[in-house]
Amino acid sequence: MREPSFLRDLSSAYRDAYASALSIVGNRPDADDVMQEVCIVLWQKYDEFEQGTDFRKWACSIAFNVARSYSRKLRKQSSGLSDLAMARIEQIRTASVELLELRREVLRECLRKLNDVDRQLLVEYYDRPVSQVAYARAQGTPVATIYTRLKRIRRKLNDCISRTMGRGS
Repeated sequence: MREPSFLRDLSSAYRDAYASALSIVGNRPDADDVMQEVCIVLWQKYDEFEQGTDFRKWACSIAFNVARSYSRKLRKQSSGLSDLAMARIEQIRTASVELLELRREVLRECLRKLNDVDRQLLVEYYDRPVSQVAYARAQGTPVATIYTRLKRIRRKLNDCISRTMGRGS
């Protein structure tokens, strides 16, 4: 039971933990090395993780600490960012991840507010990523019509997100 639960949690948090490591070490090969260590640490400490809390935040903090340690080792070999600079980078990255997550939640709300026809067009168009030309042909509709409808829907969604985010909801 422990392993499937861990793998599910890890797969949902991996991208953010990787971004946390990458923001500290600065390049993908080093971030890949750090993430190998992060996965080991997460597995070893998984019993310490309090179920029901935010695994993503926990994994990101471990990734940050492992990356910082890795970076310190590299710094001894050459010059690099200070701990203060690394902490600031992590704060900025964390804030941007949280802002993007908030925007995703608001987008879901705004999608629910669309009329059924517009929502259906988005689902059909984005479920099978094809060109607007191919989609229009499949629907028997002029390309300009599809282009105009998608542009209008995207504008509606953007306006809805801006309004919602602007009022602090």
